[in-house]
Amino acid sequence: MTGAMFIAHCLKQEGVTKVFGQCGHTNYALIDACHKLGIEYVSFRHEQMAAHAADAYFRVSHKLAVLNVHLSPGMTNAITGVITAAADSTPMLVITGNTPSYHHAREPHQGIRFHADASQGDIYRPFCKRVWRIDDAKYLTDVMPRALNLSQTGRPGAVLLDVPMDVFSQQIAAEPITVARRPNYGKTAGDPAGIAAAADLLAGANAPIVFAGNGATLSEASPELLRVAELLGAPVATTLMAKGVFPEDHALSLGMTGIWGTRVANETARKADVILAVGTAFGEADCSSWNPAYTFSIPPAKLIQIDIEPEEIGKIYPVDVGIVGDAKATLAELHEALRVRAPRPHAARAQAIAAGKAEWQSELAREQRNSGKPIHPARLLNEISRVASPETIFVTDVGWNKNGAGQQLVARQPQRFISSGGMATMGFAPAAAIGAKIAAPDKPVLCLVGDGGFLSVVGSLTTAVELGIPVVWVLFNNFCFSTIRTVGTTYFNNAYGTEFTTPDGKPYNPDFVQLANAFGIEAARVQEPDDLPAALTRALGSGVPYLLDVWTRGDVPMPRTGHWDIAEFLVAGND
Repeated sequence: MTGAMFIAHCLKQEGVTKVFGQCGHTNYALIDACHKLGIEYVSFRHEQMAAHAADAYFRVSHKLAVLNVHLSPGMTNAITGVITAAADSTPMLVITGNTPSYHHAREPHQGIRFHADASQGDIYRPFCKRVWRIDDAKYLTDVMPRALNLSQTGRPGAVLLDVPMDVFSQQIAAEPITVARRPNYGKTAGDPAGIAAAADLLAGANAPIVFAGNGATLSEASPELLRVAELLGAPVATTLMAKGVFPEDHALSLGMTGIWGTRVANETARKADVILAVGTAFGEADCSSWNPAYTFSIPPAKLIQIDIEPEEIGKIYPVDVGIVGDAKATLAELHEALRVRAPRPHAARAQAIAAGKAEWQSELAREQRNSGKPIHPARLLNEISRVASPETIFVTDVGWNKNGAGQQLVARQPQRFISSGGMATMGFAPAAAIGAKIAAPDKPVLCLVGDGGFLSVVGSLTTAVELGIPVVWVLFNNFCFSTIRTVGTTYFNNAYGTEFTTPDGKPYNPDFVQLANAFGIEAARVQEPDDLPAALTRALGSGVPYLLDVWTRGDVPMPRTGHWDIAEFLVAGND
């Protein structure tokens, strides 16, 4: 078979049913091979959009993300999407075409050859777990299983296969073997001695807290997390990326920590005496720039850290117990160890946490009920929370629609709140929502996105129409890059470069309803706060791609309960 057919057979053996990308002359052989084997090629008008869709497809389904793009401009267009996936530990197999191998020593059309021949793969080195350039199809028999293994094991991530187009067409005689060339038993729990030490610390704690990160979501450890928390009577906080891994309507849920976390999560975390951290890298946004006055104070708090990657243990905070192991398997063992130790009850503390949560909700209520115009983004989020079903998958972009949603929406299930964490990529959500809906066609998918982010990737809408994918995009239309406008007005007394205006200074945006209609998408505009429930209900019940253009305020900062140390030097502006 050809090299392209061999790759497609490997993907099929892996269980891949969707490949995302955009066509080019260098990668068309693989598109054709996938088509012949019944693997759907989900085509976007731009490679960044395809990468975001593949990323979200994995985040919802936990099925491998596969991206196939053209050489040079195709793969450079995809960089933002691939690095977004890599930063959030999405296993992604990126397959790109390249110039014919026999032209590598020359300067072929579209070749990247400025410092080395056919060196386009070097661009991906900083964020991929491994980059292969395959100059002969015979190497595919070893590279394909290695690539599939590496992307999906340990801390998952992106890998790149850089394939010259003649290698796609080259004939090889080989049997595709993938799953037999990597571990075929479950992921292992941590060392029993470490689990025993962790159980001893937790059983004797006065104010324990559980802090869950994306690793808990990737490991599908929600049931084990719930059992451990309930046995301990310990409250649970999460990172933004892990939102929903512990049900946020549970009495022990605190919501997310950090710069834009809930007040009760930050305060409870800061006062904890023992912290059980599961699958988290303790990112800056989740830890208030690591300032001990706001979120985590370690020490004096004692830290138990569970992570599948040894390099994460103790990377940010010193550990009392550091356990290398899979989150799900390790939490299961920890539960058993705790059961025989009979942890002390925390009834009084539970009452204090309930009071803290009620106080936090009361603090939010004023803006969530705001009846002014343009619509306050907190009011929009609150109405979304009221109307959306528990099954709804939220896909967020950046700004109020991300951090505000993380802070104020309620996520009851894992893999139902999809956002760009590590890169905080503007333009992530519109295409990602399509990937999420492809992964879960029976679930409502609601995309929350600002007007700036939406227009940067508006071509995503074409794929939704072509494939009949009923996503609802809720547009926070405020005629500006509102988050950066707040930075400008707060620290520099200047909004220059952040507002969308015509030469005479009037606010400007395209008519988004007409724009959506031009794509063949149903749309409506909402300017009255009281119209939101009916409009949201109508959009979610439409069963078709639908854009809701909601005019929102662009002059209200996010409620910041944590700390971001950029304020320490921005506060002086340019004085």
